[in-house]
Amino acid sequence: LGMTRAQARHVFARSSSRGRHYEDFFCLNPIGIRVGYASPALLKTLPGRRRKALQGRVIWASTANGYYTLRGVRPGAKVAAAGKRLKLTRPFHIGINYWYLAPNGASTAVLKARRGVVEEIGVADKHLTRSHKQQVVFLHSFS
Repeated sequence: LGMTRAQARHVFARSSSRGRHYEDFFCLNPIGIRVGYASPALLKTLPGRRRKALQGRVIWASTANGYYTLRGVRPGAKVAAAGKRLKLTRPFHIGINYWYLAPNGASTAVLKARRGVVEEIGVADKHLTRSHKQQVVFLHSFS
């Protein structure tokens, strides 16, 4: 977290990338990594100094690759099992997905789930996800 878009694209230079204005998807055989950058909608909710520090920076990264774990939770795990390992928030229903957040030391754990199964695991900037209101703004800034 905290890399610029140029730095993220340099790190994943040997993978293909696609994405949207505030997201990049790096395909690393066959499942990749998705990174999110601070959008104007999110930035406008922040004080000037914080806004400037996060502009164009990675604030969220996730993957659906089962090789990775987040506190013992892998993509494909049941949400109920994940809840035994992480202190999950109530779900945020956005589009067809349910999103769960949880404290994770220096970051916030992010789980994307559908039909009770974790599809993606990731981390987010914990300063952007402290309160319920901040969590809603954060998650909606990518939808």
